[in-house]
Amino acid sequence: MKTQLMKMDGEEFDQYMEYFIPDYAKDLSDNFMIPVEKALEESKNVMETLFPDKQNSADQYICNIYSLADEKNIGVIWYNIQTESNKAYIYHILIHEAFRKRGFASLVLKELEETVKSAGVTSMGLNVFGNNPGAQRVYEKLGYQPSSIAMGKQI
Repeated sequence: MKTQLMKMDGEEFDQYMEYFIPDYAKDLSDNFMIPVEKALEESKNVMETLFPDKQNSADQYICNIYSLADEKNIGVIWYNIQTESNKAYIYHILIHEAFRKRGFASLVLKELEETVKSAGVTSMGLNVFGNNPGAQRVYEKLGYQPSSIAMGKQI
């Protein structure tokens, strides 16, 4: 089983943003108890800041994930490389529903690790929201450890 990362073109990037902005806003709202409208505004602002040149923004890599065996697009990964600190940060990984529970997320993360390592990266980080225990288990199996924990309480 092998995958290939293919940089998004402008149309694919726009479609991804149409999906990602409200999805990220929902995560912000659900996990940080922010009103939905405020979370949507925050999500849009973050994307505009990180992607001033859309899919061609410096140090941002947003790619479709292709399964070579299935010959299909199976998801998306978005990461950046912080050259000054030799770190890579994974902002988002999405495996489409039909391809989940087949080991693709682990495979892609391992392949990405090798790719960025060859570019001089010495550590990788990511965020996982508290309401996503399945992803937490995947990351823990791959050796990721919590570096901070944000906690909240509804009152």
